[in-house]
Amino acid sequence: MTTAQSPVERYLDEMFDRLAGTGAPGRRMLAEAESHLLAATEDGIGRGLDPETAERDAVARFGAAAEIARQVPPAPASLRAALRRSAVGGWAVAGAALAWYGTSGVLTWLLGRPFAQLLVATDRFGRDRNMCERPWVPSEPGLDCAGHYFGQLDRVPVGGARFPFAVVALIGIGLLVALVVARRWTPLGTAAWTPAGPTLGLAFAVPFGFVALLLAFYGVVGASARMQNWTLSYFVAGLLAGVIAVVAVRKARRAT
Repeated sequence: MTTAQSPVERYLDEMFDRLAGTGAPGRRMLAEAESHLLAATEDGIGRGLDPETAERDAVARFGAAAEIARQVPPAPASLRAALRRSAVGGWAVAGAALAWYGTSGVLTWLLGRPFAQLLVATDRFGRDRNMCERPWVPSEPGLDCAGHYFGQLDRVPVGGARFPFAVVALIGIGLLVALVVARRWTPLGTAAWTPAGPTLGLAFAVPFGFVALLLAFYGVVGASARMQNWTLSYFVAGLLAGVIAVVAVRKARRAT
């Protein structure tokens, strides 16, 4: 028998926490892990190791508890478990959505001046040869044509040029970082709280994929209809949404 707070006991305690919500398969895995670790410890002692070193060696050979626990499927969800997983999934999607929306604004701002210069150089893609003349551009000292149109660009879809996109991006990133830390150090990383990989992947892929297609469509419409002040933001946000959707689909396929 192992003593309290021994390496094997600490390992089994961690695995017990991570197997929460897996039902009978989790209980069998825990029993198998205990049996294997005890046998491996006895084998190590037989090879001349002291008991604690033998236990550490057995634990190291068996593998990380988190990785093993992830391989055990969750038990059929009760209403309470479904609500817990929905809450964690919603946390992840909300954080990603805020990070995506705010980051879209940051990237649009960074690309805004080159885009405004492109509009001027191409006369709004050939649709307005007088775009740098009055009354379209006011005669203000120090204000160039590209600078004028840069100031008119929307940084994010819908929100407008004054939307606090950087703050929103930081809030979203903060939510995602907090979720990663919580899943690493609390039961939120167990099957009882975390949605299954394919489910979480679809929760990301469907809305972000739809938004990507919609924004790409409106970006094309804006580019061809002299409404380029919001074209860049739609293209940037649509591209980022598409990337998120593709990554989510790939991760969902790997999890199946």
